[in-house]
Amino acid sequence: MVDQWQVNGTPETLTSPSSPLEITDLSDKKFNEVLSGNFPSTDAFQDFTFNSSTASVYATRKSINGATPDITTTNAALVDLRFNATDSYLQVINSCWISGQEKLAISHMVSSGVAGAGNAPDRGEYVFKYVPADLTNNITGVKLDKGTKTNYDTDSNISAFGTD
Repeated sequence: MVDQWQVNGTPETLTSPSSPLEITDLSDKKFNEVLSGNFPSTDAFQDFTFNSSTASVYATRKSINGATPDITTTNAALVDLRFNATDSYLQVINSCWISGQEKLAISHMVSSGVAGAGNAPDRGEYVFKYVPADLTNNITGVKLDKGTKTNYDTDSNISAFGTD
């Protein structure tokens, strides 16, 4: 039987301004997709972690609106998915979590940018890895945090799907 993509964990939709957006009950799946729609109540960062880990276990390469050179960060305590704290975001993170291997992910984000059809949206492209001390540990949670900014607004959402 071929595995199919299924909801993984309990999605969260905010019913009032709050932070973080988080799923804490993910099942052990090799391939996962995390979707989020984030609306800042005033402004909010996009700080992403696996298993709420804030140890220096992340390495990231990103490009904002196609700018060169790429921006790299190593030995970081989180994945910095931010570029404009006042915009609403749509984000898709595809990842591979194989026991014994570094956990790899790619994220694509779009934000509204300057209002109006005369202005193109902004985009962010990110690749990152998560390298915990024990590579056999399962990923059971994903978290988007507002950082030092204000809360995410009502109807902000995070959902995940997984398959083997």
